[in-house]
Amino acid sequence: MRLFHNGLLKLIGVYPLELPLSMKKTKYIFLWDIDGTLIQSGGAGVKAIFRTIKELYKLELTPEEIDYRGRTDLMIAKQILSRCAVPFTSKNLSLYSNYYFRVLREEMLQSPNGNLCPGILDIVKTLDQIPTVKMGLLTGNFKKAAQIKLSHFGLWTYFSFGIFGDLHESRDYLAQTASELVKGMMGPVIEPKNIWVIGDTPHDVLCAKSAGFSSVAVSTGGFSQEQLGKVYPDHLFPSFSRPSDFFSLFPFIDLPDKSR
Repeated sequence: MRLFHNGLLKLIGVYPLELPLSMKKTKYIFLWDIDGTLIQSGGAGVKAIFRTIKELYKLELTPEEIDYRGRTDLMIAKQILSRCAVPFTSKNLSLYSNYYFRVLREEMLQSPNGNLCPGILDIVKTLDQIPTVKMGLLTGNFKKAAQIKLSHFGLWTYFSFGIFGDLHESRDYLAQTASELVKGMMGPVIEPKNIWVIGDTPHDVLCAKSAGFSSVAVSTGGFSQEQLGKVYPDHLFPSFSRPSDFFSLFPFIDLPDKSR
């Protein structure tokens, strides 16, 4: 029985790029963070945040004044509106987010240092070829921000569904939603240990633990291996520059020959 349908998924901040029925053969799910894990925006995201604050609210804030690393866009928006003495209402949130999306597009186009993280294209393309694997997004980005960033690098359409920062300010809540989403689409077919959260911050690891998922941490973002190690991810990498090392974690998945 399908407990979820496209309208409800969009309403709760979950966006399927394919019908959930396409997941009936799935045995393994990979839930990816975006910034610092899949891509490096070259600072475009942070610049867009502070440009929005300056241009929309006429206030100069520094990155040290907003706790944004590993936070959901909704939590960041709440901090910003509070610092700017703007009431947190749906209207003000919409005004902020729409302005931010416009500026983010501009900054992504202007960023000279934006790139895919090492090894990501090979990993994503390989996983996309495996019938028993589905990839989704588990990210604090607003859905529209995620689409802007990933479309810029040609990655958006590789992901079948997503749980985004529009839904809630807490990453743990997003992880629980991912768990309920999988159960709703597939019932007990997939064990939680076969759902992998891949991210570059302690928040990604902790949200995986909160849902009983497996975790892979990578220090291509703003946190060192030592910092990530303190939250005990199941696996920890300096980067995914050697995709074969990443795939060695999954000997039970039938990989295309070229990835062995």
